[in-house]
Amino acid sequence: MSFALSTAAPATHRTTLESPDQVHLHAHLPFQDAQDATAAQDAAVGMGAVQFAAMDGHPLHGHWFVPQHRAAHAVAVVAPATGVPQRYYHAFARWLAERGYAVLCFDYRGMGNRGSANGRTGMREWVRHDLSGALACAKARSTQSDQRLPLLWVGHSLGGNGLPLVQGLEHINAVITLGSQFGYWKLWPRGWHRQVTRVFFGRWVPLCVRLTGKLPGWALGGGEALPGAAAMDWSRWGMSPGYFRDDPACAGWYQPDQFRGHMQLWSIDDDKTFGPVDAVDALAACFSQSNGQVERLHLHPRAVGRKTVGHFGVFQRVAEAKIWPMVLNHIEAKVPLLRPAVGVAS
Repeated sequence: MSFALSTAAPATHRTTLESPDQVHLHAHLPFQDAQDATAAQDAAVGMGAVQFAAMDGHPLHGHWFVPQHRAAHAVAVVAPATGVPQRYYHAFARWLAERGYAVLCFDYRGMGNRGSANGRTGMREWVRHDLSGALACAKARSTQSDQRLPLLWVGHSLGGNGLPLVQGLEHINAVITLGSQFGYWKLWPRGWHRQVTRVFFGRWVPLCVRLTGKLPGWALGGGEALPGAAAMDWSRWGMSPGYFRDDPACAGWYQPDQFRGHMQLWSIDDDKTFGPVDAVDALAACFSQSNGQVERLHLHPRAVGRKTVGHFGVFQRVAEAKIWPMVLNHIEAKVPLLRPAVGVAS
């Protein structure tokens, strides 16, 4: 078993999980066959639709996943990636609820079953108003009991990328980001990946929006179509060294210094198209002046017995056996508040 530690500056110091033996760290956790686990979750977890308001009052739609046979000991938000509907995360949310979390999944406005990719919704609204609204909804749930429950934020790609602009960061006890990045194109690896990213932001996205009024899912490489305004926000940010910090509309929202909890930012070794190491490091650097603790973690697929994981593999059902327990175990080890009380089954 080995940890390969990078020699980067403290703000981007990374712990790399790369040994196949690393999985034995989690041998005490209950790994179940996927089919058996599904049946157990159906009995142990309740799912209910919810409508809540974004920070600007726009209605958002999501689902709560809650443990059925005991009170939740923590609240979690699962914030989605660009173009990814909330249903993609439902298996993970059920798994997390089975472990005692009340979990909120949701769609950004203009996305999901109620979405309209031809709307004027911008990425600005997603990362400021929608993410902040989801946080406020989760905070309200965390304070319903006599004792305030700790709050965990799980961000996939954009769901973690937008955190520096979120209002209410001081209420989050812990953060996990998976493949979340600071999206300036020059942070991509030199060569093919960097040039493709430059063309994607600088030429491909504007061309698709000009021709179709949106960014079709096929033009994104999969997922749902993006509203034209959101796609153009993303295009401008991706071509700017300061990313969203260079957008005058976002200047007053940037407040990562408000974060006071513990943050773990994960990069995946074979995720060079969406979440390369330098771009994840740059997002971590946004929080370097905060009052919280920032930890950089890097996962090699062989650490979990896989040949590939990639940007989307961390939330696929195949990740349930090893990746999900590993990630949860890492954050609970650093934030004891997230652990169930002694004597409560997990």
